[in-house]
Amino acid sequence: MANHVKDMTIRDTDGSTVPAAALANVLRAVEGCAPVQAVCSEVGLDVARPREPDARVPYRQLADLYEAAARWTGDPWFGLHVGASVDTRSFGLLGYLALTTATLEQVFEVLARYLSLWTTSAGFQIERSRTTIEVAWTYFDLTAPPRRHDCEMSMMAAANAGGQLRAGRWRPREVHFRHGPPDDTSEHVRLLRAPVRFGMPRNLIVCDAASGAAPVASADPVLHELLRDLAEQRLAGRATQPSILDATVAEIVKLLPTGDAQLSRVARSLGLGARTLERRLIAGGATFRSLLTAVRRDRAMHALVHSDLPISEIATRLGYGSPTELHRAFRSWVGVGPAAYRRAHRTRS
Repeated sequence: MANHVKDMTIRDTDGSTVPAAALANVLRAVEGCAPVQAVCSEVGLDVARPREPDARVPYRQLADLYEAAARWTGDPWFGLHVGASVDTRSFGLLGYLALTTATLEQVFEVLARYLSLWTTSAGFQIERSRTTIEVAWTYFDLTAPPRRHDCEMSMMAAANAGGQLRAGRWRPREVHFRHGPPDDTSEHVRLLRAPVRFGMPRNLIVCDAASGAAPVASADPVLHELLRDLAEQRLAGRATQPSILDATVAEIVKLLPTGDAQLSRVARSLGLGARTLERRLIAGGATFRSLLTAVRRDRAMHALVHSDLPISEIATRLGYGSPTELHRAFRSWVGVGPAAYRRAHRTRS
């Protein structure tokens, strides 16, 4: 994996975030199996972050947390197990929309249409034929390193939305994953209740067309319509006014290599005054300083593990004046320097 990503190419989707509450699903599965603080420290996460109302974190940090948790717990099917047990309601409005639909096909339609309310880093797409319904899970940043456990969690949770799969109300025809197979795939077959194929062109849940009509036990047509109206309003708001957190992160990412990722410069790029931007960030559960730190920490960790870039080059791309500045900041985040982190992380991998 060390050579999978050779640079730190910036993509618009790199600024995507996810509610910090998503981290709680991972940490609950870690408790009792591994030291939660150590797992969080590996990915630069404040252990209190998932409890902050309305807070959001980079999607990459969530994906990294899944991989770290799998290593620390020694569970080769960690993401799959989280997806099989996660409470659909933990996904907020998206989860309740799925729970109140009438049929399985409508569950997938909800996921495809409204996932952007949760994150814009990945998405579900539905393709229909006379005999099948195919539900694809796609990461929009194709340069990102493999995200096996996050991917398996997402696919498992979608297949089992509302406990449909676990309760035996339906089963897929096949499930496909783009990543290669682990040493033992029996747990995938057991939990997904279908033939599972790895190294495929896409991540897919393949269903018989008739299974789309399977009823959802928690269906509530009246509540669903109310929730759908709310979701549509939020989608419309997103279309006209992107998240200030996502917009700020995207500007920070673009400005980092210039060494000018300052509050005033980012605010100008967004057409705002510096004080106005800071107020709006605080209202969204963040500060400019916290976002700048999170972006630098996230990218430094990724570059150290998933690229062969010299530490001096990483420092430059993150807007630091010297490798010493990066070293000082990195030690404050995880307790060790960049070189030690790279050696330890790659050894465990």
